[in-house]
Order: sequence, then structure tokens, then C-alpha cells
Amino acid sequence: MWLAGHIYFTTKKMNNQIAFIDEFGNNGLEFDSEGVSTHFIVTAILIDKEGLEKNENKIEVIRKANFQTGEMKSSKVADNDTRRLAILNQLNEVDYHIFSVVIDKRELKGQGFNYKEPFYKFLHSLVDRELFSVFPDLLVVADEHGGNVFKEGFIKYINKRHIPDLFSQSEFRFSNSKSNLVVQLADFVTGTLARCYETKKLSERRGAFLSCLKSKITEIRFWPPDYKPFAFNPEKDFANYDPTISSLGLNLAQQFIDQAKNTAIQFEIDQRTCLNYLIFHFKNINPENYIPTFELINQIEKVRNSPISMHYFRSKIIAKLRDNGVLVSSSNKGYKLPSSKSDLYEFVSHSNSYIQPMIERLMKCRNKVKLATKNDLDILDVEEFKYLQIIIKSEK
Repeated sequence: MWLAGHIYFTTKKMNNQIAFIDEFGNNGLEFDSEGVSTHFIVTAILIDKEGLEKNENKIEVIRKANFQTGEMKSSKVADNDTRRLAILNQLNEVDYHIFSVVIDKRELKGQGFNYKEPFYKFLHSLVDRELFSVFPDLLVVADEHGGNVFKEGFIKYINKRHIPDLFSQSEFRFSNSKSNLVVQLADFVTGTLARCYETKKLSERRGAFLSCLKSKITEIRFWPPDYKPFAFNPEKDFANYDPTISSLGLNLAQQFIDQAKNTAIQFEIDQRTCLNYLIFHFKNINPENYIPTFELINQIEKVRNSPISMHYFRSKIIAKLRDNGVLVSSSNKGYKLPSSKSDLYEFVSHSNSYIQPMIERLMKCRNKVKLATKNDLDILDVEEFKYLQIIIKSEK
């Protein structure tokens, strides 16, 4: 039996957005049994409160065109991938964003997980931790229909763990999938993600689904942390894919994310957001494609809810990541994690296009000053510039 409950909540720190939650999966661990999912997926659909009515009107037009008098439900599309992709493209007209947690149940170890109570208690704590690390102030609202084990337990868990005070007041509202169009959107998106990650429902067009959704995805978090899902077979689908270089780039990026997971420093939070998107794109969209700078900046601004400058992005995010040993390849097309030797060479070539002219200008300046002072002044003859002398000698 597939779970189909819905929750939505508003957040104070995310520009008064409303987030609608849907989940896919069940507590079964006998994976050979029919109807037992290998994954549990919880997805939050975020929409700005002020634009809710406008977006609901857009969803209604799409619902009516594709489902006539019925609800917009993922199960009604099932494995008709062409129809699903067409609807996803239409839904891109809606202003919404996705935050999702994907749990591989096959990695749940221990006898306790065979029972519902410890299973859902673990899920509640995991989803709570992941959601609240990004959205610290949540006002939870539940679907008015009961009978959903995950949903009902999650509400109790949130209510117990996040006690309201003078600065954060809990507020509960109710909705149902028949009357709430964004709840239906949450169901459709969650069902689509199941087609991308649930082993028993994997679609051959999952790469196309994720590519269509990528502008809407704020983040997808995976459990366990070292879980490495790919929406493709990288060594089969990409001729230049180098597993050694790819693993090195991914591992260094993940190490930095793990080290910075508890940081309160804004630029480190932004670095983590940037890397999460680079990893997601690498594993789910295309490891060979560069991501345009504006797209990365847009992803960072979605999470921090305030604009950043190009200078900030390059100096505080990309440069600092490289200072920490993270491999971020770049070209005039944007940025990516390296997947091949050519990515590394392109990064060196791109850097050299800036470094080489700077060295040449520096050499001209140095030579003219030496000539004018009859070699009495060498502007590089100080300890802090010794490395530049070495570079210039190498150039000669």
C-alpha cells in the first residue's frame, strides 16, 4: 500500500513561503515482496504565500487540460512517460521549488526497523533534521484526512520537538487533495521522483524528468550520506567519463559538505548549497555539461533568500572552495565537477587565459622599471614575491 498523505507548512525565514509535503513509500523491508518499496521519499513543494492564488490558477488550467474533472495524481499517469514529461513541462510555468529527502531503505540495518514504530520514528527524526537544517522555522499544517502513519506521526514529532514561543508561533491548517491544487502538485512531483529513484518503478526517461525539474529543485538530500544514485550509467552513457577523476571530484565535494554541515557562516552555507547542486547535476542530469554561472547563483539565492553579486560568487564561493581543495572545473560555459581529463585540461586552459597575460604585463612593468632605474629597483625583489620570480624565470 502506497502512502499518500499530505502536509504543508509556512516558513518565516523563507520569505513567508508555504511548503506542501507529500511522501512515497512504506515501512516494509521484505523487498522481494510485491508492493514493498526500496525507497522512502519525502518532498516539500515551496510556493510564496503572496503568489499562492496565482499559482493555483495556473495549476488548475494544467489539471483541467490533462485530467478533466479528476485530480492531478501521479498514479493516473503511471508509466506513461511521454504524458508525464509533457505535464512536467507545463508545470514549469508554475512558480514553485522542490526540497526532497530520498531514503534507501535497503541500508536500514537492525531488527528494530522491521517494526512500524521504530521505522517511522527514524524517518521522522531524519526528515525533521534535514528539513529544519534548511528551513529553521516551520508552521505545520496537515491533511484533514487521517489514516496516514507517516504524516500523523510526523505532526506529533514536530509538535513535540519544536515547541512554539513568543518568537515562533505554531499554526495548524487543514487541506485535502481534492480541494487543494498544490497538494495535487506535490503528489505528482513526488510520484515523478519515485520514477527516478524507486528501484521497482525506475523509468528509462528518469534523466529527462530530472532535467525538466532541475530549475525547480532547490535540493535533493540522500540517505545514507554516501548513497550515490545515478540517473544514468556514467561509464556506458558517456564516452569521456573517467571513474577515477569523477570519484575524486565527488568525494572531495562531499567531504567539504560534511565538514561544513554545522556551519553558521553564510558564505560557507552558500558554498555547501553550490556544491550540492553541482553534485546533483553531475549524478542526475549530465556529468559532462557545465552549469551556467547564473543558474548556480539562482540556486544559492533560493536557499539564502537574498541576492548575491558575481564578485561574491567568484571570490567567496568558487575561489574559497578551490582554496579548500575542492575540484571545480570551469570554462566560459560555466562550472562543474570534473568527470574526465579534458575537464581538468579545460580548467587549466581557462585559468591560463587569465594568468598568462597578467604575467606578461607584470614582466613588462618590471623590465621598464629596471631600465629606468638602471637595475637599482626590481619590483619583485622582496620576499613575498619570490614565487613570481620563479614563475617568470620559468617563462623565460
